[in-house]
Amino acid sequence: MNQIKFERNRTVTCIVMYSLYLYFLGLSLRNTSKALVIFRDEKRSHVSVWNWIQRFSSCQIYKRKRVTAFIIDETIIQIGQKNFWL
Repeated sequence: MNQIKFERNRTVTCIVMYSLYLYFLGLSLRNTSKALVIFRDEKRSHVSVWNWIQRFSSCQIYKRKRVTAFIIDETIIQIGQKNFWL
């Protein structure tokens, strides 16, 4: 695994990793930067978050596995007098 090195430590590493976590959970860049306000250090812009994403996009966080089979289970439920398939 690649060692993560910072030339300048303007932002604490755990804040950078937390912002990446929030972004990959689905927050926008601007909302991710707004969520960093709770740490009460300098405000980080959405551009900073974007730069961190670009910097760490080459690091593989997890391995994706290709789905090789689908299992389909069907069931029937009765609502009133009608039957419905799920």
